[in-house]
Amino acid sequence: MGLLGLGLARGQGLRVEEVVGGLEVPWALAFLPDGGMLISERPGRIRLFREDRLSTYAELSVYHRGESGLLGLALHPRFPQEPYVYAYRTVAEGGLRNQVVRLRHLGERGVLDRVVLDGIPARPHGLHSGGRIAFGPDGMLYVTTGEVYERELAQDLASLGGKILRLTPEGEPAPGNPFLGRRGARPEVYSLGHRNPQGLAWHPRTGELFSSEHGPSGELGYGHDEVNLIVPGGNYGWPRVGGEGERPPVPGPPLRLAPGLPPGEPRLLPGGPLRGGPPGAGPFEARPGGGEGPLAGFAGGDRPFRLRPP
Repeated sequence: MGLLGLGLARGQGLRVEEVVGGLEVPWALAFLPDGGMLISERPGRIRLFREDRLSTYAELSVYHRGESGLLGLALHPRFPQEPYVYAYRTVAEGGLRNQVVRLRHLGERGVLDRVVLDGIPARPHGLHSGGRIAFGPDGMLYVTTGEVYERELAQDLASLGGKILRLTPEGEPAPGNPFLGRRGARPEVYSLGHRNPQGLAWHPRTGELFSSEHGPSGELGYGHDEVNLIVPGGNYGWPRVGGEGERPPVPGPPLRLAPGLPPGEPRLLPGGPLRGGPPGAGPFEARPGGGEGPLAGFAGGDRPFRLRPP
């Protein structure tokens, strides 16, 4: 599960339990109210793990290369009354791009319902596709997108790349978005200046939004990853600023990680600091209930695990 994950477990007096093995590039988790767990596999499958049995919940057509393919998962905030599972994927048919789709939940399987948002940048190399999706406390869908190694896209308000987006569950720009009505700006944009944001987490008491982001890996002479406090309309500086640096009017990153420790999905736990996924091993997720259940994540890149009290 990586050195960061082991340090987290030891520091909190937790023990690691393997949940299921034999997965192919698992990327995201979504917990069902009945105790089942959905797992996205980047080559295009969503797996259902329930009562110690692993099955295929859905198979989606994807362009799987580099960091692209089937990525984030999220349940509708009124699930199962609104029986929808949202997913972020890279597709090639009709032109290479990333998109958010939703599936209708049919118990043991999910079927593609419709595209929620289309036209998020993707490139043949498959790098910097972002891909985290999550519903916030406001019931809106937040989406992280990468700048596909075209750095200036992060500063271009006419592009969906290098941004955090905020949508209604139907895929419309969310009310109150900071660039609604601004000429030349995409109304879905919530914040900009991101390189490759990989995680979203809300403070359980204040509702503040944090995002983990992969910074440069030495190609610019430094290599610092970040966890940022996200404010509406904030510009987080990329490509002009990475890691520490002046970027008014937003604060600098509350957590800057050392080179080689790219964070996955963070979670804020009541009474504790921000936690994130182990390097290179995918995200942490918290079971429903305000983060008071066991943490779960990916160990060794292919096995979900739980962290439980000793």
